[in-house]
Amino acid sequence: MSKGLIRNPCFLEHESDSHPERPARLECIDRALESSGILDSLLDVPFEEAGREWLRRVHTAEVVDLVFETADSGGGFLDPDTYVSRRSQKTACMAVGAGLAAVDSVFNREVNHVMCLVRPPGHHSTPTRSMGFCLFNNVAIAAEAALERESVEKVAIVDFDVHHGNGTQDAFYSRRDVFFLSLHQWPHYPGTGLATERGSGEGKGTTLNYPLPPGVSTEEWFRCFREGLESISVFGPDLVLVSAGFDSHRDDPLGDFPLTDNDFERIAGDLSDVAGDRGTVSLLEGGYNLKSLGPSVVAYLKGLR
Repeated sequence: MSKGLIRNPCFLEHESDSHPERPARLECIDRALESSGILDSLLDVPFEEAGREWLRRVHTAEVVDLVFETADSGGGFLDPDTYVSRRSQKTACMAVGAGLAAVDSVFNREVNHVMCLVRPPGHHSTPTRSMGFCLFNNVAIAAEAALERESVEKVAIVDFDVHHGNGTQDAFYSRRDVFFLSLHQWPHYPGTGLATERGSGEGKGTTLNYPLPPGVSTEEWFRCFREGLESISVFGPDLVLVSAGFDSHRDDPLGDFPLTDNDFERIAGDLSDVAGDRGTVSLLEGGYNLKSLGPSVVAYLKGLR
């Protein structure tokens, strides 16, 4: 199976030296990719900046305008966790554009899987608020792009970040055309993602949360993961999108989950199996240990098949 990769120096321009979500995250991934030898087997997928009209498919105009205005004024914090620097609006639009290009490349049969190594992350950004290190919801906008295709009726989003993807859940909670699966630590930021949160209205049953305790065993984590993937198989999506959060690694400073580098290879293999020939698009979310992040991403890429 062919695999594509999106990475670009532009994603370093969302700048902070002291914040956990900083450019050094991508720099350590680049080093691991280059030393692994895997780059020769990956197709570079071209992409371009997304326009505001794409941002507004998921977010209110107020959310979009606040990010742009804060960047234009020199930067600042939208909340205690979420910063904007002078180039952040450009970088965030490039991250959204990466997701759009990845969706196109999979449906055009150029590749079977695409990994988007983007910043800032997106899964906490709700339709009405940027939060949790996230400015715009990259994976949610990619899902909207996929659903615009005549051949696409349903999309699944799998989120294995240690934090619940509250923004993604909010975007599709009452929708029947998007299935959202999340495995996340509970209790933990942002305080959402209870097992009883299953969707509403037409979307009843299309949200599936596994809130797992800190220190959960690897065996239990994978039991829940595979159970969730079985539900996705029944749903029958035309594309599987992935919020790939490597802060589920056992050494990550922002979580207490059990996964190792090799476990991310297993995760990718399981996702490939459930997607079949429909393919996957993965977008980087969390992962803040600069020693484990690069090897984890390499293992995940190796596992896609």
